[in-house]
Amino acid sequence: MNQYLTKREQQILDYITRQIDHTGIAPSTQNIATEFEIPSLIRVTRYLNGLEGKGWILCNSDQPGGITLIENVRNYRLSLCGDIEGDRVALKKRL
Repeated sequence: MNQYLTKREQQILDYITRQIDHTGIAPSTQNIATEFEIPSLIRVTRYLNGLEGKGWILCNSDQPGGITLIENVRNYRLSLCGDIEGDRVALKKRL
């Protein structure tokens, strides 16, 4: 999951994560299109393919809510090697 996301990809990923957290089911392509006022389902599919290609989700078009988050995206955090003192981060070299 080291691929950078576009602003829209990040927004869609956040929406998918929220929907799964609240309802237990991933949103449909139509739900995503409506939420973000995207006029074309093909464009939504391209965003989903981008997220899948970058390793953030898996898509299974054979079932409703067929989007699966990979590696617990909702728990994904950036790890820093260092100490936090006040509002400063002192980074340490890794040997």
